Amino acid sequence: MSTKIKFIGNYDVSAEGKFLWEILCQLRSLGVGRIVTKNEWMRKWPKQPSYLRIVKAVPAMDRWLQMGSVWADWTYRGLKLGLYEFNSDLNRSDWRLIHKHEEEEFTQCSDPFKGFEQFLAKKFAVKHNLDLSKVPSRAKLDISVDCEFAMLRDYIIQVEPSQKSNSIYDEVDPKVWLDLYGNELPTKVEAWSAGPAETIEDKWKHAKKVNALKYN
Repeated sequence: MSTKIKFIGNYDVSAEGKFLWEILCQLRSLGVGRIVTKNEWMRKWPKQPSYLRIVKAVPAMDRWLQMGSVWADWTYRGLKLGLYEFNSDLNRSDWRLIHKHEEEEFTQCSDPFKGFEQFLAKKFAVKHNLDLSKVPSRAKLDISVDCEFAMLRDYIIQVEPSQKSNSIYDEVDPKVWLDLYGNELPTKVEAWSAGPAETIEDKWKHAKKVNALKYN
């Protein structure tokens, strides 16, 4: 019977896929025209697809095929950003190829990222000779609380801030939100254990055994 192996460490959620060059080197023309995405993007924004449509790929031909430059049309959370060059952060095994029969369904997005609403609204106003003063300069923000306090969402009233600022942290009173946590802020607890604790006597016995083997 084989002995049990105990692994110690944290699970790497960014290693659930393949290396980008591992995918591209197995495709015709290094994947030009194909769509790739990251599992991280799919976990964070499942209803707002983020992906790259490969335009050009130039591998560095290193030993492990983890380096090179990729030019792609980047769509971030349903918003098309245009052509970008990627030459770093490509050596993570978190990439996934979208098959051709899945591309149409995967790229559909009815609610894209709204971070550029103000910029696009002003661009539209300039293009159509509209009054810029009537274009809303602030996006409407929804109340965001930890899932631990989701049951209190209906009891929290959102009001206009007493002072305007370019940073949301200057508009709100941090004591209001910190009061939700009480006198103890949340902490991160590691989910793994290094095994049973060793006493000083055990370590001393081990050191004596090592020294005995060394000098005999």
